[in-house]
Amino acid sequence: MTLHAQVRTRLGSLHLDCDLSVESDVTVAVLGPNGAGKTTLLRIVAGLIPVDEGRVEVDGTVFEDTATRTWLTPEARRVGFVFQNHGLFPHLSVLDNVAFGLRARGVDRATAHARANEWLERVDLTRHVASRPSALSGGESQRAALARVLVTDPEILLLDEPLAAVDATGRLELRRALRRHLATFKGVRLVVTHDPLEAASLAERVVVLEDGRITQEGRFTDVSSRPRSAWIARMAGLNLLRGVVSDGSILVDDGSRLTVATAIEGPVLATIQPRAVALYRQAPDGSPRNVLRCTVAGVDPEGDRWRIRLEGPFPLVAEVTPAAAAELRLAEGGEVFAVVKATEIDVYSV
Repeated sequence: MTLHAQVRTRLGSLHLDCDLSVESDVTVAVLGPNGAGKTTLLRIVAGLIPVDEGRVEVDGTVFEDTATRTWLTPEARRVGFVFQNHGLFPHLSVLDNVAFGLRARGVDRATAHARANEWLERVDLTRHVASRPSALSGGESQRAALARVLVTDPEILLLDEPLAAVDATGRLELRRALRRHLATFKGVRLVVTHDPLEAASLAERVVVLEDGRITQEGRFTDVSSRPRSAWIARMAGLNLLRGVVSDGSILVDDGSRLTVATAIEGPVLATIQPRAVALYRQAPDGSPRNVLRCTVAGVDPEGDRWRIRLEGPFPLVAEVTPAAAAELRLAEGGEVFAVVKATEIDVYSV
């Protein structure tokens, strides 16, 4: 089973323009910053938002096609949507919430309750059968919402920020439960998140959506190690440069030049690990090739590694130990020299 979505639509300042294909044998995470269009994309697939132009199809069944004016209602699409706020009905018991979709399709009460009870057992909520949603924790509410969707046997499962409304103590447990249920679901699985850890733990493939467009896709490790946008680089904790390589050096877009160890020529992207940026108070002795005179723009203590934001020929982030930060007397506004070895610059073609 494959979902194909080629959609173009404008909602306020958002202009969504993307082509997406999702196979049923992998869980796909749509990752990106707030306002990128992630939830809008899910709602289009579910039939909750029409597109200005495009086509949404699943294995030959056309959900929507603006060229032929084809439109299937949300009820006819066999899509299960787990909303960020869970969407449980506060006046119904947990059992009746889970059975609601079946009852809406005309399934008799006894059968709907029996199937709902089966799913409540699968998600470990049998003790809350008669409870109201207000008695559930954030993680329990999310599991109840997942059960309510899965009990209807959808072909497509859409999860919008599934861990956003869950506190830190319940997040790890819920992440494990979601991973388990996603692995057993046979249809198309699409998860929206802005959290890279969530994407890495739940999905085999990541699609990065920024400003309504797909900027990169692939396995999370590949995307995060070879970012193609500034947002992805920040998410991965890397410094990203864009420029042109010739004769063993890269001319960065801002006009500065760095020596690199690569045989690649032409337009490139380059990443530098913050840990590979060495800091000095005085210009270092010897003849290191890549010495950048910088000003400390900020110091962000993070456990046993401190991130030092630098302003210089181009913005740069270094990472040092607290002891090194103290020894260098690093503080906002101070001058330092940053040194990066040519072999520590990872260069790849645009």
